[in-house]
Amino acid sequence: MNSKYEADPDMVQAFFDNYYHDRGKMKWQGFYLSDHTAALNRQKKQQQHRNELRPQQKDEQITKLLMQSFTYNQIVKVQLNIVDSNNEVADDLTGEVSGYDNDVYHLDNKKSFHLGDVRNVEIVI
Repeated sequence: MNSKYEADPDMVQAFFDNYYHDRGKMKWQGFYLSDHTAALNRQKKQQQHRNELRPQQKDEQITKLLMQSFTYNQIVKVQLNIVDSNNEVADDLTGEVSGYDNDVYHLDNKKSFHLGDVRNVEIVI
């Protein structure tokens, strides 16, 4: 070793093999921390999001909008008369109506619902 900054590769390897204890921290902590913070903020925003109760539509209007979605391949947002365990309205079902059997409608994302459970339907532009 000619310089005080040169190291013997065998000595360095022996140090890492026998003495160095990795604490499991990421090298780019700031980068991961900002991603983690952003994910936590999104999660908090979703938890605070409350689905607003839209007015109850008549069956004729609901059927008309669902058939319009089926015929013209339009995306609809369907709010059901279902309340979750926290006494909040369930999330909207969104998609194109891909088919129907009697009073059961099927969306293109494989979700189905009964016509009697529908509270409100909106066409999404």
